[in-house]
Amino acid sequence: MRIGFNFTLGATAPMVRRLIAAGRIDYVELLVDNFLAVPPAQIAAAFDAPVGLHIMFSKFMERPEAELDELALRLTAIIRETRPIYVSDHIARFTHQGRHLLHLAEIDYAGEFERVADRVARWQDRLGCTIAFENYPSIMDGGRDAPDFFRRLTARTGCTVLFDVSNAVCATHNCGLPFEAWTEVIRSARQFHVAGYDHSVGQPPIVLDTHDRALAADTRAALALCRALVTDPEATITYERDDDLDEDRIIADIDTLRAVMAREPAHV
Repeated sequence: MRIGFNFTLGATAPMVRRLIAAGRIDYVELLVDNFLAVPPAQIAAAFDAPVGLHIMFSKFMERPEAELDELALRLTAIIRETRPIYVSDHIARFTHQGRHLLHLAEIDYAGEFERVADRVARWQDRLGCTIAFENYPSIMDGGRDAPDFFRRLTARTGCTVLFDVSNAVCATHNCGLPFEAWTEVIRSARQFHVAGYDHSVGQPPIVLDTHDRALAADTRAALALCRALVTDPEATITYERDDDLDEDRIIADIDTLRAVMAREPAHV
């Protein structure tokens, strides 16, 4: 299984290059929204490693058609130049009744399936590729419907799932969704994310996928289950870190991740 690191901030480029040179990571995941103004050829030449493209703010379920067409032109130019090992995006809401939300919000899995499936199919057509959609770190009870939603969505549209291990762990803490409920989704997934999490300061406290600390013990246990279910050697898992960017601590976590994911998969 290939191990990657997310690149979101220009200042971390030297560290990412050292991780590649030392053989600690096999690819770089670009948060491509941050580089839409950069010439595609310059993006392709940035790292001596394959890249994955992760889209955060396409808002493909809410944007007007003309804006999506314009965004798709920029993204397809980057896709052609970088030839990414995957393209991924998010299924979430960024507005409510015309107001922009501070944090992206979870959809109603049971009530919005048909509309989301239609938008997913059209977004894939615009980009001309299969897109891996990331699961949400659920807070409310409706998150229990997420595994079945993703199973139905992949069957309907041909999209895939970018399974965020730590998001699923957050959902276990927040709404009691057992991690094992994702087993069928994990078996079909080829792209994965993982990061540290923390508790919110508000009340009642919830668990947030903060990308700012080492992997928790229950996240490492969840990784071991994923490793038992994934047999594709070309599958990827990206270690996400956007704060506390201490290189030694990041290397320690990546080495832990590689030790877990390099094991031979068990049969579950």
